[in-house]
Amino acid sequence: MINAITIKNFMAHSALHVEEVPPINLIIGKNDTGKTGLLKLLYATVKTLEIYSLKSKTTDTTFKKELPDKLFDTFMPRKNGLGLGELVQKGASDKLEVNITLLNNAAKYKQPLYYSFGERTEKTIPNCIDHVETIPDEVINTIFIPAKEVLTAFNDIRIIREKFYGVGFDDTYLDLIKLLDLPSTKGRVANELSKVNRSLEDLFEGKIEQTGLSEQPFIFKKGKQQFSMQQTAEGIKKIGILNTLITNRQLGKGTILFMDEPETALHPDAIRQLVEMLVAMSKAGVQIFMATHSYFVIKQLAICSKRDKLPTLCWNLTIERGESVKNSFHSLIDGVLPTNSVIEEAIKMFDQEIEIDLNS
Repeated sequence: MINAITIKNFMAHSALHVEEVPPINLIIGKNDTGKTGLLKLLYATVKTLEIYSLKSKTTDTTFKKELPDKLFDTFMPRKNGLGLGELVQKGASDKLEVNITLLNNAAKYKQPLYYSFGERTEKTIPNCIDHVETIPDEVINTIFIPAKEVLTAFNDIRIIREKFYGVGFDDTYLDLIKLLDLPSTKGRVANELSKVNRSLEDLFEGKIEQTGLSEQPFIFKKGKQQFSMQQTAEGIKKIGILNTLITNRQLGKGTILFMDEPETALHPDAIRQLVEMLVAMSKAGVQIFMATHSYFVIKQLAICSKRDKLPTLCWNLTIERGESVKNSFHSLIDGVLPTNSVIEEAIKMFDQEIEIDLNS
């Protein structure tokens, strides 16, 4: 799991530091505060370690060699621009720096990952940690679930990326498609995750299933009825992605799960149930980082954290015009929500309503 994070001069962020990162991390802030960028940076860094660990079994490679490719394919900077240098905060006097420590006590595995580069960097990172221990088998894996669902355009996304290197879909989409394409295997899923799977299926009284057919890889089954992905509601497909990843054993103990606006296309009732399922996943050994704009996600997570005494950290990002993003961190274990932009907007609407009533 990710244990500590230090990031400097990354996009709109001058500095961000978190020690003892908990099982659940909730990132909130307005649209220009770089929530998705943070998720992608953490994902690309740890995913590189996973890729390096697999490749090194059969190929002579290094973490330093794999990292620039992963960052480039995750962020897709402009071809005629500065390459990776575009990730460096504009006007910063120093380089972008990333220092992440991964820790797994059960496997006695601890690995710091450090690198830095300047604004003129294209696709080579000279300043990078030299010696990196590979991840022991089945200890850590990473998954990124973007805001847009991928099941409807499953084959199209893969073709656009693999054959034409289209810039519309970065590696967060392609990596997820590759994981979803893996067939389910026989054997027991961990008890906690089996309960999550049943809850996911009960939510919409059906489930997304793999077909094994290239032209239509997935269908939604509800009783005796079957529906193509084009006929299936987006909210069902987003839940189905989690269901599939648990069933084919890609999501389980040791997974670091990144989710960008998981509430998209879900009714508040389904959002609250989804949060309960994410809490159950964290108890099964999944570490979660998610960005959200939803009051229902924030409030339900605070309720769950207080009820279950579950370490949950709210990353509250704010920005003033012409300045870099400021960050503050609040534990939700007492159930108290920090002042944030989502709640502030709700209060503004309430104030507007009061004003209308007073003036009518």
